[in-house]
Amino acid sequence: MALSSSVLEALKILEPDILNSTIFSFFEFFKYDTDDLRNEKLLLKKDLIERYKKSVRQKTSVPPNTLKSDFYVFSKILYKLHLVDDSEDVLEEIKWEKITEICNILRKIETSNEKKIRWALLFLLSKGSPIQINDIKQLVTNFKISNVERLLEKIIKTETNSGLDVNFDGKKLVMGTEQKLTEHYIADAIEEKSRRSPGEIEKEILELLDEGSYSNQEISNIIDIDEAVVSRVMTKLRNQNKLVLSSFGNKGFRYYTTNCQNCPFGKTLSSCRKDAISDIVNAIKDAHGIELTSQDFEDIESNQAILNIKRTVIMSKKYTMTKLESNMYENFKKLLEMIVKNSINIKYEKNQNIAEIMVSSNMSKLPKIFQIGLKIGIEYEIQLMKSLVDKAKKEQLSSDIFLKMIKNSNKILQSLDR
Repeated sequence: MALSSSVLEALKILEPDILNSTIFSFFEFFKYDTDDLRNEKLLLKKDLIERYKKSVRQKTSVPPNTLKSDFYVFSKILYKLHLVDDSEDVLEEIKWEKITEICNILRKIETSNEKKIRWALLFLLSKGSPIQINDIKQLVTNFKISNVERLLEKIIKTETNSGLDVNFDGKKLVMGTEQKLTEHYIADAIEEKSRRSPGEIEKEILELLDEGSYSNQEISNIIDIDEAVVSRVMTKLRNQNKLVLSSFGNKGFRYYTTNCQNCPFGKTLSSCRKDAISDIVNAIKDAHGIELTSQDFEDIESNQAILNIKRTVIMSKKYTMTKLESNMYENFKKLLEMIVKNSINIKYEKNQNIAEIMVSSNMSKLPKIFQIGLKIGIEYEIQLMKSLVDKAKKEQLSSDIFLKMIKNSNKILQSLDR
């Protein structure tokens, strides 16, 4: 797929090493953290810098005293690419979509050594032919690519088979094809969306939509496929009458499969449900030694809900506590603890030692799977407190403190049921 003119121009102006600099993080910041600014006619640079300081896109290794100068360099780059009108302290006429497009390509290149080599080739090609191999290596030296020559030979073989005229003597490249055409031979492969085959992508999308309705944007995020690819597959599936429009929301049209009368997997409603329940029962038995039966699933009305539970159970079975996952869980726990602590305030009655808790409605916005665990834990805590109250009554002890704990725990439970 051909790169747009704005992206092609950016890759010819920018060196690959910007992926290691604040310039790349500024591109990400403009893409991800400026939604509420998109309708503004002009933006003060100092305001953007302050917002960047609070952004997760911030490159933490950048000294604060160089941040302003780095941002001003970035604004000059945007101006050179005709993406903003740049004055001393203000940015105007920002081409948000084109900046986002460039950011998307930079993120693709970041994950592929071959794409970095292609970028270096394009950058040097814009300076003129011949291209020295040592110059390519110099441009990508900070990426620690050990097999530059092999990747270069692969690129040359691929593009000469496609019609590119190039002479390579092991030290330099001399292009025989007209420059603009050569640029597209080198650069267009950077835009390739996915290594998964169309059939694999179609199957993944159908499996996801069989569990519930999703928009193209949501599908793209969940299965990690470019939204343009998702759009093409969805169009094909709609034309084959495999999808039904569910609703329209702020992320676009939402679809689900035409189950179950026209199941894309050739299953009946009954067999689909039985297969999913069987998978869940086996997974829970293997993981927890608990024997479930089909009766345990009778209250679950739709197949989509069953399939969604199946996905959660099967995926949890696959997880192992690697160092990466251990670190992720530990820090995710800290984030959730912070939310919970800030959602519960303890209020003491005047002249009394009795504490009353105030629960914020934010508790109901916690991730649903976390809410389930929290709710189960509190319910068991209440059961324990009730048993202690009963014991205190039998032994003629004061049970007020236990009753107060039960009341406070119930408040938290009510906040989760909203």
